[in-house]
Amino acid sequence: MGIVTGIEESRGRVTIYVDSVAFLKIKKKEFEALSVSPGEDLDEDAYLNKLCARQAKPAYEAALNLLTARDMTAHDLKSALRRRGYLEAVAEATCERLIENRLINDEKFAQRYVELRQDSSVGRYAMKRKLRAKGIDEQIAEQALEVLDDESQLAAAKALAARLAKKYEKEEPYARKGKLSQALARRGFSWDIVKEAVESLSIEEDEADNW
Repeated sequence: MGIVTGIEESRGRVTIYVDSVAFLKIKKKEFEALSVSPGEDLDEDAYLNKLCARQAKPAYEAALNLLTARDMTAHDLKSALRRRGYLEAVAEATCERLIENRLINDEKFAQRYVELRQDSSVGRYAMKRKLRAKGIDEQIAEQALEVLDDESQLAAAKALAARLAKKYEKEEPYARKGKLSQALARRGFSWDIVKEAVESLSIEEDEADNW
């Protein structure tokens, strides 16, 4: 329990201050429905519960609209809902409901993500970083990446190396190899794959092999 000490409105959002500390920032229309005034006693937990109940339906509808536009992980969807002003608890509950209804499935998302990119010029490590950034569990990411065998990764790395070779054709052989290797590594290929892909170009060097 605290005392409302201030109300500030800016760009369609209202910030409620309790005991001179920012308590909550909500949409103006939500504040109008759950209005409080300076000097008023406020039970913060009760207020949040009321707001959660009010946000539940529109949050679920917003989530469905987001998923209609594109496939998303639970982590990304929750972040998107938070950016739209929904409470953390509401965003979490919405995602849990969608998971129960099988409208969100991080395992299937990871599988599709890798399958769509397995023939592209992207290495295994880069894909794993992307999946982890989307909130995909480490084990789920590893399982999805099992389809990327060394043969397919080498083929993708060779194709990329051949395309990039022209970019560095004016470089000295040793420097050319180095820059190609760094470029492939940045795309997430392992160093073993990088080495074999660059060597497949048969770049001539006068000096001894420095690999």
